[in-house]
Amino acid sequence: MDIPLSSRQLTAGVLRIDVPHVTPEANNVQVMSMFSEHKSLIGLPVLEQNRPIGMINRHIFLSQMSRPFFHELYDQKSCIAFMDKTPLIVDAGAGLDFLAERVVETGDKAITEGFILTEENQYIGIGLGLDLIRTVSDLQAKQHMQIMQSIEYARIIQESMLNRSRQNIEQALADWCLYWHPRDCVGGDIYAFQRYENGWLLVLADCTGHGVPGAFMTFIFSSALEKALTLCPPDEPDRLLAAINHYIKQTLSQSHPTGDMGQSNDGCDAIAVFVDTQHEQLIWSGARMHAFLLAADEDAVTVLDSDRKGIGYSDTAHDYPWRRHQRPLRRGDSLLIATDGVTDQIGGPRDIMFGKKRIQSLLLQQRALPMSSVSEALRHALHEWQGKQPSRDDMAWFGFRW
Repeated sequence: MDIPLSSRQLTAGVLRIDVPHVTPEANNVQVMSMFSEHKSLIGLPVLEQNRPIGMINRHIFLSQMSRPFFHELYDQKSCIAFMDKTPLIVDAGAGLDFLAERVVETGDKAITEGFILTEENQYIGIGLGLDLIRTVSDLQAKQHMQIMQSIEYARIIQESMLNRSRQNIEQALADWCLYWHPRDCVGGDIYAFQRYENGWLLVLADCTGHGVPGAFMTFIFSSALEKALTLCPPDEPDRLLAAINHYIKQTLSQSHPTGDMGQSNDGCDAIAVFVDTQHEQLIWSGARMHAFLLAADEDAVTVLDSDRKGIGYSDTAHDYPWRRHQRPLRRGDSLLIATDGVTDQIGGPRDIMFGKKRIQSLLLQQRALPMSSVSEALRHALHEWQGKQPSRDDMAWFGFRW
């Protein structure tokens, strides 16, 4: 990460936050009490003779302790049972450029969970990755060239993150399409694809904003999805969305809107689709995301059901239950999922939105062609529709034929 010269005059210590801590002698009942008392506490440092040896992540700890019999098994045991033994630890005197490089090396864990600050190897507090982002962004706003260089670096990171999923799609599917086009250099649309023994999971999300703010939200979403998959099986997309919602609200301090921390209203629209290849079933849960199914034996395109609540937003309850949907797949069935950057694009002779009906009509017209041709036809139709109108948002879609 290329940091402006002015940021090198600042050190990691400017991000210090005083939070409580525990020692290895503390049991998990005491940790639970700490998290209950300090509602905005994301991570709880573990110290031994005032030296940090780990960090207990609030989300992981509470999720684990909510499992059956975990209280009976772990209440009186040492808190190190749930401790991350390799948190990012940085000296408070280190420059922000060094800290930013370490955060990039560590990945999105340091951005979403924070890092420990020390002086002469002694614990003094923690720092938050989001505070680092805000501080660096404020400094970079004063130097346009540095901003552009940082955006380019963010683009490389984002495309690298997405490329892993694209490679998985290429290995798993025969007839598919994927289109990802940010309005700016980086964007807020993100997709993830993972293969399993009994099928595969596709998640497509449209995060708040576009450009750099949208890209930062995609990093948070990616981390939330990774955590959710450690807690929920991939064929339960309703539970996945709920876990992602909980994690994002916690990360952005949106779980307590009546407190001082309820200032953010960021989130995403998303859909999680699991295809059970053994039983030929389509299983999905949606959060304000458009999905279109063209059955092989039908002459109409169905818009799949999706809940009207987005993920992570302040008006979405932290325990909101998304609905689970399921239907059989038959050979020749086609599915296309698109973010609202597609349907909301203004254009045409009357400067109106592209809409869902045009996508439905296009799928019917192109049903005999491979999905790559369907994708190209949609891209061409959007280009013609947009004309001289500017792009309103990032655009992404994914499709496959069974």
